[in-house]
Amino acid sequence: MDSSIFQEYATDLDSLVQGIVDKLEGSAVKLGGDERNAVFRRIERELEEADEIIAQMEVEVQTADHHEKASLGSKLREYKAKVNKQKADLKSKQATADREDLLSRPSAHTAVDMTSRSPSPGGGPNTSSPAYAQHTRLLSATDQLADGQRRLEESQRIALETEGLGTGILENLRGQRDTLTRTRDTLYEADGSVDRAANTIKKMVTRMHQQKAVTWAIVGVLVFLILYLLFSKLF
Repeated sequence: MDSSIFQEYATDLDSLVQGIVDKLEGSAVKLGGDERNAVFRRIERELEEADEIIAQMEVEVQTADHHEKASLGSKLREYKAKVNKQKADLKSKQATADREDLLSRPSAHTAVDMTSRSPSPGGGPNTSSPAYAQHTRLLSATDQLADGQRRLEESQRIALETEGLGTGILENLRGQRDTLTRTRDTLYEADGSVDRAANTIKKMVTRMHQQKAVTWAIVGVLVFLILYLLFSKLF
């Protein structure tokens, strides 16, 4: 694996994270209303892009050489921490903005003196008064905000579980890849052994034919000598 690819991802991620930090500390604080919400949405998209880069970096780490894997893995954990910090900062800014927006909506009515509310005939709060209705809406909005926060926390928990599952799958795939690599190396060694054995057998067959030819030559010479001696005695 070429570690320069990992470094390219790291450079892109650094630039992306710095842009997110600038927005969270700048326009996300200075702006308000719909403009601020638009900045938040853009940051969310950039964080999704950051997650995609992190996923590509994880693949590079998994396919890295053994002596590079530890170093790249350490860097990857640092980048994950940076991205998670920006996610936490975004949620904090969004929660603060929601509270500010919530409190700013009834600002025209909060100046009403609570003592000016007309009591109900029974001495309890006058549920028909505008101030009571505003107070009820405020409590309802607060409950909705708390419910939204709980949903965000649940989504974060599910995301972390999904990330853990994905990491486990990558580890499993890496183990299978290592097994296939070892199996391939074993097959290469076996193939080499078969080739060497085949060459040895060919040499043995060649030597056998050579020895057979020599044997027949010796037999021919002996037969010739015997016949020669016989003819010499006869004549």
